[in-house]
Amino acid sequence: MKKTYIVPLLAALTVLAAGCQATPEEPIVVGKSNDALIRRAEEDTSGTLAERVAAPETCQDSFSSTDGRLTVTVDAAVTVPAADSVPIIRVTDGTITQEQADVLMASLVHTPLHDPSERSKDEIMEQILEYKQMLAEGPTEEDVGITYYDGNGNELSWEQSMQQAIDRLQEEYSAAPEENERAAISGQFVEKDGASLIEGVGYSEEYGYESFQVGNFAGLGAHRALYDRNSVGNGGYILLEPTYIQYADTAGRELPGLTISADDARALTDPVVEKLGIENMAFYAARKGYEEGNERWPERDFWVVLYTRSFGGLPITYTSATGSMMTDAAVYNEPWRYETLAFFVDDSGIVGLHWEAPYTVGETVTEDSALLSFPDVEDVFRKMYVVNNDGLEQTVRVTRICLGYARIAEQDREGSAILVPAWDFFGTVTGADGVLRGGPDDSLLTINAIDGAIIDRGMGY
Repeated sequence: MKKTYIVPLLAALTVLAAGCQATPEEPIVVGKSNDALIRRAEEDTSGTLAERVAAPETCQDSFSSTDGRLTVTVDAAVTVPAADSVPIIRVTDGTITQEQADVLMASLVHTPLHDPSERSKDEIMEQILEYKQMLAEGPTEEDVGITYYDGNGNELSWEQSMQQAIDRLQEEYSAAPEENERAAISGQFVEKDGASLIEGVGYSEEYGYESFQVGNFAGLGAHRALYDRNSVGNGGYILLEPTYIQYADTAGRELPGLTISADDARALTDPVVEKLGIENMAFYAARKGYEEGNERWPERDFWVVLYTRSFGGLPITYTSATGSMMTDAAVYNEPWRYETLAFFVDDSGIVGLHWEAPYTVGETVTEDSALLSFPDVEDVFRKMYVVNNDGLEQTVRVTRICLGYARIAEQDREGSAILVPAWDFFGTVTGADGVLRGGPDDSLLTINAIDGAIIDRGMGY
């Protein structure tokens, strides 16, 4: 079986700014210490969270740049979770345990799995026949747009590339075992190329093809658990990742292939999360998503059931930013992806899992936090969105504003960060090209709720 990854890229909305001062007139510069932020958080924490932020239920506003090329319309629900307090929490890089891997394998996998590098003659022949059919039909438009090379870096035509692939598969076929000669994987971590890895694939008539991987790899946040199940008859696997799928509500699209309710989908995923025993992990949202089909793959419709850490009722806000952009190595060291826990559920059950970069919850840095009022935060948004996008032609619509946690890096503490309360402004942007960009988790701007600093979610500070 070949493992094929189809990842339709959504245009991400990235606001590149970082800072330490509220409402400046120019782009703010990243601070080198969080000490001042922590001192400010401890100043005055009297009153309930709702009283401190004084946020309305909805926010309506409109403004534009001085040249009129940038216009912003705000018509958004404002979400303030019912939290008793807003502590600052330290988190560090975590791993996935053998016990958690056991839970995932027992909860998600239906068929015996074998080493994906050990393919049977039937599986290889199936792929050979598929490639030969593709070669006979000719390249797709997508295939034509790709440049192909051989192992020596020589450029190939699509036809030459396909023929080389077929030749390699035929060599593999000669040495491959029969189906019944393959041993099932143990489900235990195996040390491989500097990583602790559990990996397997399987097939059954009832459940189709399944792929399972749990790995603790070298590097900051390089730990993940992936599961995929689909009924594609040629043995292909589609990797589902919440950042790169498409959402039905954003696209205004109906999903007739999805009849299971969000509550019923969650009824399947909640027990798995409970068994995993992840500290402070809580349900976040369920959204209808889909993967578009093509000549070789059918469309898939599913619920994306998201979970995130929550402290005292205030969750880490989920955004499409991954936190993996390169940062200033002299200050913040290597990139560190944000923790993501997402299940994919269709009418047949759980068909996907993406759990990446788990945290270890550390100390409580402050028991509560003094917060800016919402009018002050709104003022920061009005000023800084124009500053950050000066000169661009954009029509911006803000549709959702919420208070939650954002992770920011700590100077000289690799693999350690703090969770601070922050406001996120979500919405869409139509550029000069007339293309509408944005999804339910594309944050246009993230503002530190303590001091009004702009948090660059791409960089993680």
